[in-house]
Amino acid sequence: MFDYYDKERIISMKSSEKTNESKFVLSDQVVRILHLPPSQVASIHCTGEKAEIESGNLLNTFVEERKLNEMKPDLRHYGFNHSKDDVHGYERWVTIPEDLNITKPFVKKYFKGGLYAAFAINMGDFDKWSAFYQWVKENHDYTFDFDGEDMEVECLEEHLNYFNNYQLSPDDKTIQIDLLLPIKQKNQQ
Repeated sequence: MFDYYDKERIISMKSSEKTNESKFVLSDQVVRILHLPPSQVASIHCTGEKAEIESGNLLNTFVEERKLNEMKPDLRHYGFNHSKDDVHGYERWVTIPEDLNITKPFVKKYFKGGLYAAFAINMGDFDKWSAFYQWVKENHDYTFDFDGEDMEVECLEEHLNYFNNYQLSPDDKTIQIDLLLPIKQKNQQ
């Protein structure tokens, strides 16, 4: 559905390749540097054309059935492209209490957190990934801090105000997402 990752460049430049479209450039004022706390998460991974929708429906059902919003009012919702064998996939995480029992199709995982560059978009503005990636690439103070070869799974999207949005069931136009890239200060290389 959203094909904005490229194996060699991580993020495709499809939007800037269009000749009639001006290139979107980020300024330092719109990118935030933040630390995401480590946490236990319940993970759901789906593949196929509607991986985002299917994983979102499963996650919302999980939150509702477990009454997660009542037991964890600070819950957070992350997602990212996670393709397998050239089949598009999407994985979602929701933060959970450490002692919560998880059953299939969900898997319990540990998110180590860390330092991230963050850029807020409205739902659907995924063409901004390219400019955001370029901002980190050209930054004087920070550089990427990818852990492994599968960088796709480290480029996160956090649904902002998920607790409130989950309860209100907004349409996509009212949802905001932080695009998140793992970073470190250049002098820490």
